[in-house]
Amino acid sequence: MWVLEPEQVRELDRRTIEELGLPAEVLMETAGRGVVRAILERVGPGRGRLATVLCGVGNNGGDGFVIARELLHAGFRLHVWIAGKVDGMSPETALHFKVMRGVGVQGRSFDAKNSPRPGDIKGLHRSLLRSAVIVDAMMGIGGSADLREPLRTLVEQLDGRHEALVVGVDMPSGICATDGRVLGAAAHCDLVVTMVAAKPGLFLGEGASHVAEVEVLDIGVPQAWTAAMPRAGRVLDPALCGALLPPRDLEAHKNRFGHVMVVAGSPGTSGAALLCAGAAMRSGVGLCTLATAGEIRSYLEGQIPDVMVESIRGGVNEAKRVAKLVEGRDALAIGPGIGTNATAIDLVMRLLSSSEAPVVLDADALTGLAARPEIAEPAAGRLVLTPHPAEMARLLGIEVAEVLADRLGVARKAAEKWQAVVVLKGARTLITRPDGAWAICNRPNPAMAKAGSGDVLCGIIGALLAQAMTPFDAACVAVMAHSEAGRLVSESMGPMGAMASDQLGALPAAWQQLIQAADPAVLPPSRRPGRER
Repeated sequence: MWVLEPEQVRELDRRTIEELGLPAEVLMETAGRGVVRAILERVGPGRGRLATVLCGVGNNGGDGFVIARELLHAGFRLHVWIAGKVDGMSPETALHFKVMRGVGVQGRSFDAKNSPRPGDIKGLHRSLLRSAVIVDAMMGIGGSADLREPLRTLVEQLDGRHEALVVGVDMPSGICATDGRVLGAAAHCDLVVTMVAAKPGLFLGEGASHVAEVEVLDIGVPQAWTAAMPRAGRVLDPALCGALLPPRDLEAHKNRFGHVMVVAGSPGTSGAALLCAGAAMRSGVGLCTLATAGEIRSYLEGQIPDVMVESIRGGVNEAKRVAKLVEGRDALAIGPGIGTNATAIDLVMRLLSSSEAPVVLDADALTGLAARPEIAEPAAGRLVLTPHPAEMARLLGIEVAEVLADRLGVARKAAEKWQAVVVLKGARTLITRPDGAWAICNRPNPAMAKAGSGDVLCGIIGALLAQAMTPFDAACVAVMAHSEAGRLVSESMGPMGAMASDQLGALPAAWQQLIQAADPAVLPPSRRPGRER
């Protein structure tokens, strides 16, 4: 599923109208009919049931008038409420309003200068309670400021208490399409049918909690135009991530699948090392070396029979040994449990300057990076950072609240600053790259909110980097596989009793799910098999 910002969608609409010759009225007609198809798939024909359609006076309202007309043809009774003056409609919207009235559907309009009267609200309230379907076509992608009357009062009615199927057209009214902010009040929708591509606000901020399901509707914009949009986003899914996985030749041997060095663990955090290295070995890599603190090396050796174990430390006297250890490694995964003292930070610096392999920095390595930003300079362009919100705040010198208020903007800023792929972890993990392109995993799962989950993700990313995946692809696929493993664990153990170590056992099945779901058709044309990458 592609995700585009509102201005990008407006540009695609403009090009479709001007370059392809599809009038705006036709796009509205296509949009409205598509929304009705989605409604009928879920609730069936009207059979005399009531549908309430709330419309604005902009283009979103034009879609709503088409929807009302088509729901009438499908057997529904219709109540249409309009937020604003009818004479303030655009010509395209006015045309569809006229057609709707021509087939016998009358709309009730609220004057934009006045709040709806109590009697009006009482009538609307009754209409909503009696409806089988409620359509929110008031606002779409146009809002960025707090709602004014009468729009605000109408939006406040869609508070999630109705038994009807509540369908948002393009966006829930009151949710900023760019960042998911609530603009004073916001509708709660069971389904949002969004045009051309999904919008960031459906998955970011408070927007995500106002939407249960998202469906993207093709209204005639060429998909190649959508895929070519700069800074475009994707919602991760098994079909996409499975298609990104590198093929595994039947005649291959372990060296063909890469050698990752996991640098993790210190006294008291040996578990982080085991989780990270174990995840790497469960993620397709051919060889894994665990480099850890000398004090716990003997304890860790043999805990995972498949993993080689070496001791490592920072300091000028260790420079040659560090350089020797990274020699021939195809990727590095650095940070879980290594500590944050000066010696640990020095170790991170020496690893990054001694190797030209791609590298993922997690946990304590990110704390070291926040203290000494210059240590990442040698790894620019081959670096993956995996902060949680508090770590991101330290990296950029801002408050956690600022991170949470604009996750996409902050992640993009960090990616540009460090010339790195940034994985901003959370219930809906974001992956960004320096050019602004991004992806999101829209699969919140409280079973993964456990200590050690980040260590598992770090190992998966390191393993995929060692298999020659690009940093962005590796991060996207790792996040998806990690999420799938978490889903499997949650289904078998529930959200409370599961631990991060349980994710290791679920990873093989998670990879199988991705491989079986792989669909090269969802890749951009230039990335599909048979073409040069």
